[in-house]
Amino acid sequence: MASGFGARFSTRKGDGFDVMEALGAEGANYDLVICDPPAFAPAKPALEAGLRAYERLARLAAPLVAPGGYLVLCSCSHAADLQAFRNACARGIGRGGRRAQLLHTGFAGPDHPMLLQLAESAYLKALFFRLDG
Repeated sequence: MASGFGARFSTRKGDGFDVMEALGAEGANYDLVICDPPAFAPAKPALEAGLRAYERLARLAAPLVAPGGYLVLCSCSHAADLQAFRNACARGIGRGGRRAQLLHTGFAGPDHPMLLQLAESAYLKALFFRLDG
């Protein structure tokens, strides 16, 4: 790699859930874990399954975060509002054996304006957590 950073990181290719399970089994630990999956709940019929997927994502990601490290969980699901997404993430973090502080909630930038008449247009959201030991 021209930048010289190739020796400082590695990549894995595969299903995100499978890769996180493998990393957990290996005892991997990171100061920062960012999960930005595709939309798990793109429409109302997929909402419950989508929320279970976000919970699973958080449950698998939380143990990968070093004590005092950061976990960022993102959603682009139209059907999952912020409260439902946040609740699913909190349940997953807890089921992953961790406690967390919510530091910041992020939303879309100016290039994705929210239409006041269409709540689903506020579909981009990101939760920034600090995890304890």
